[in-house]
Parts: sequence; C-alpha cells; structure tokens
Amino acid sequence: MAPQPQHIKRDESYRDSISTVDKDGKRVWVYPKKPSGKFTRWRQWFGYGLLVLLFVGPFIRIGGEPLLMINLVERRFVFFGQVFWPQDFLIFVLGVLTFIIFVALFTVAFGRLFCGWACPQTVFMEMVFRRIEYAIEGDWKQQKALNNGPMTNAKIGKKTLKHVIFFTLSFLIGNLFLMYIIGSDEVFRIVREPMAQHWGGLLAMGVFSGAFYGNFAFFREQACTTVCPYGRLQGVLLDRKSIVIAYDHERGEARGLFRKGEDRSEAGKGDCISCSACVHVCPTGIDIRNGTQLECVNCTACIDACDHMMTSVGLPTGLIRYASEEEITDKKPFRFNSQG
Repeated sequence: MAPQPQHIKRDESYRDSISTVDKDGKRVWVYPKKPSGKFTRWRQWFGYGLLVLLFVGPFIRIGGEPLLMINLVERRFVFFGQVFWPQDFLIFVLGVLTFIIFVALFTVAFGRLFCGWACPQTVFMEMVFRRIEYAIEGDWKQQKALNNGPMTNAKIGKKTLKHVIFFTLSFLIGNLFLMYIIGSDEVFRIVREPMAQHWGGLLAMGVFSGAFYGNFAFFREQACTTVCPYGRLQGVLLDRKSIVIAYDHERGEARGLFRKGEDRSEAGKGDCISCSACVHVCPTGIDIRNGTQLECVNCTACIDACDHMMTSVGLPTGLIRYASEEEITDKKPFRFNSQG
C-alpha cells in the first residue's frame, strides 16, 4: 500500500482479517449497491461479449473439430481445432508454462485486470446473477431489508422466483461447460436418449449444476477472496509501478464531509468527502481507500461511484482511478521501459 501523509493516523486493523469475515469468524454477507457509470457500461458490454463467445463456443467447428474441448474421459484435447493426445503432454506443459508467465507479467504491469473484466466468476456473478437479484429484490438496501425482515408471502415469492431462475441458469451453465468436456453432440445425445442409458452423464450434469448454483447463489465473492490463489499472489506480483485501482491519498486526505461554499484546503480537508460510495458498491466489501487489498478484483465499481460523487459536489473526478503507487506518490505517469 502506498505510504500515507505523516499527519494522517491510519487505522490498520482491517489488515487483521478479510472484509467478509467478522471478529467471531462468521461470514459477513455483502450487499453491494448497483453500480452505474462509464466503466460499468464498458465492462457490461465486454462481459456480454464474452458470454456470447462462451455460449457459441461449443458449436464452432474448425476443420470438423470443436473450437475448444478438454475431454478428460477419452484423454482427447482440442484447442482451436487442433487435436492433442496424452503423448503430446510436453506441448501442453510448455503451453501452461507460457500462460503462467504471461499472467505473471501481465499482473506486474496491469494488476488484476483479468479478474474484474474477464474472469468467468466475475462475469457470471456481476453481469447475470447479480442483475437478476437487483431486478427481483431491488437494490442493496431493499435486499438487506428483505433478508432481515419477517417471512411474508412477498418475501417467499421473491426468494422462490430468484432461486428457481438461479438454478435454471446454473443448469444451463452446467450443460454448457459439460459441452466443453465431452462435446456438444454428446451432450445432445444424452438429452435425446433414455435416461437409463446415461446415468453417468446425468450425474455429471447434476454435479455441475449444483456446483454453479451453490457458487453463484451462496458462495459468491468467497470464491475470489478465499479460494482463488490469484488475489493472494498480488503481494509478490505487484510493485510500485503496477497499474491497479487506487485511491489518490495525496489528493483525498484528510477526509471530511462536504459543506457547500467551504474552502476545503483552508479547512484542512482533501477531496474525499467521506461519503463511502466506493464502499457501498464494492462486491467484496472492502474500502479501497485503505490501499490495495487481496479482496479487490479491480471491477471499477468504486471508480464510477466516486466519479459520480465528485461531479455532484463540483470536485475533479479521478480520486479513485487506474493508477500505480508511483504515479500517485511520485507524480510519475505509467510507462514501459527496459529497466522494469
């Protein structure tokens, strides 16, 4: 995390645990406010484009072969129409090593850009399941009130509708991923033929569907904060020149509520108006003003929320933005160079 101005005393207690676990070790359910803004729109269009590619992928053929298939049962792997067998394992290892090196180098330069924009977990959660939840249960305050309220007929109806849709989508997603393993033709054959002939395939469909339903309906951000190793690798992959979503503490501190007509510099205040808008929209429940944290998936929701508040009170946008620690602290713009 970037060094803070000497006159600002920081509360570092947030480092003692992740944001979604309380002092008793119990989970803190996150209710993120529905995001909106420039980056949110760009991320939605990009995410929907990825979803289209994902759903049409099993049906694309190159030279009669699928675009991508990882058939562990038959040990037959297809990448962009090219078939690989177990004896081609050396090529596979080289490909995996190349991918790992690419991920490491990309993260060093651009942080967790993949997590916020292209990771299937984020795309499905934020662009599909969360959108359905907003449509049925309302925004964050309405969701929290509904969950904490009594069990009424309206609550039962909303919860039932939401989970039926969630499971239906999970079933479709489970079948989709099964197509990437055994092929779309085989999946459709299992669907058409009698159940008694394909208990194994039906069991696989059930496992996939249940796993996706449990993940998107209940596990959610825990997949990013406690399971996925990518976030925990940030500490060794990022440096002061890495581009991350960062709070400009040099400009924002000291924080203080906005008062119309007040000269904030004379009052000893920075541009942060302590509105907590960036916290309310965060899907992992963190405060980005504390600095780079393993829970941050670089989803840009806090950028849009902060820019909206800055515009509302007549202050410059960009208090939270894509930036490196070096850019904020030393006022040096990001650039590639041979010195690293």
